[in-house]
Amino acid sequence: MSVEPARRDLEAIYSNLDRMYNIVVKIVTDTLRSLEEWRVNDALEDHLYLAENLSAVVEEQATFFIAKYQPLGPELLEAKSLIRTSYDLYRIARYCREINRVIAYTSRGGRTLKPSQQVRKAAEIVASMVGDAYKAYRTRDNELRRKVEETDNMIDRIYDTMLERIGKVESLSQTEAVDLLIVRHLERIADHAVYIARQAE
Repeated sequence: MSVEPARRDLEAIYSNLDRMYNIVVKIVTDTLRSLEEWRVNDALEDHLYLAENLSAVVEEQATFFIAKYQPLGPELLEAKSLIRTSYDLYRIARYCREINRVIAYTSRGGRTLKPSQQVRKAAEIVASMVGDAYKAYRTRDNELRRKVEETDNMIDRIYDTMLERIGKVESLSQTEAVDLLIVRHLERIADHAVYIARQAE
């Protein structure tokens, strides 16, 4: 296997993954703003479309790389990690879309129903996790990976505590129902951030 062309092709795939990451960061950042203002993000679908296309490009390029060079060892693992990471980034964007849908359905008729401060804080933490996870992956930073994993445990505890609290009441207020929906999506985003960070291993 020729090392230089293979490395060059891998870097081209990384470049597309970086472009995808930047779009997903935009989606996550806009979702934070939407939560704070309880306002639908009208640009989300366009950004999601771009992210989906780039995910498909990365998967196609990485698959072609494997078929072309038939790599063994580190470069095979790299190609596979590119596919997995593009999928995780896309899933993060999709969960942001679900949060946007919650806002859309609950803001009809001009209603303003903001989630609790705890949920908004959790959203900020999860947004930071996404950035840390991708940095850990791209720089192979295992210390940062561990930080992402520890933060994920915090988000899990917030979600579990909310479930326990809701299990003790007979009915939910609209705010409590919205909190639960949003935290569930945040918890899944956090999980995918962990999957990305673990590619640093």
